[in-house]
Amino acid sequence: MERQEKVKSYLGDYITRLTDILNKIEVAKLEQVITAMITAFKKGNTIYVVGNGGSAATASHMQADFRFFVRYFSKFRPKIIALTDNVPMITAIGNDNNFDDVFVEQMRGQFVPGDVLIAISASGNSPNLVKAAEYANELGGTSISFVGFLGGKLNEISSISLYTPNPKGDYGPIEDVHMILNHIIVNYLSTDDEFLSLTAK
Repeated sequence: MERQEKVKSYLGDYITRLTDILNKIEVAKLEQVITAMITAFKKGNTIYVVGNGGSAATASHMQADFRFFVRYFSKFRPKIIALTDNVPMITAIGNDNNFDDVFVEQMRGQFVPGDVLIAISASGNSPNLVKAAEYANELGGTSISFVGFLGGKLNEISSISLYTPNPKGDYGPIEDVHMILNHIIVNYLSTDDEFLSLTAK
């Protein structure tokens, strides 16, 4: 029973930390993110998603949800690509250039004005994500960041930053929140008339 009590206590503490971060979501910023994504979808632009480690998994999950889960409520298929998923390309760039270039090099020749980059990072300081966001800005795209901790460089340079502070650097809850944001956004689309008016091509 001693372990059970410790688990119960830890669970309660974790839920408290997670809830604290969720309560820091700025509704106005979330609305801006959703609007930017719908605008890109309407214009036929592409949304690129990037992240490292657990955030790379969230990027891949976003691609799956927006390209396939939407079938439950729409025939429209958004253009969204997780740049985390092409392992041969990532290893080639990392080997021949360096790891800081693994996302920006995939954007070259593909990213066009009006496209959107979503960079997911706990710290907001990953060099490969910062380079990708800077490139998106330079090309007339919209850079969106999901960041925590102290916000980092991404919080400063992104067109829209969905920043949920957790200065202690608690990776688990902030990565949970980023996945929850994905689910909030994709499920919200099932209620949005502007998105639902889009037709499959």
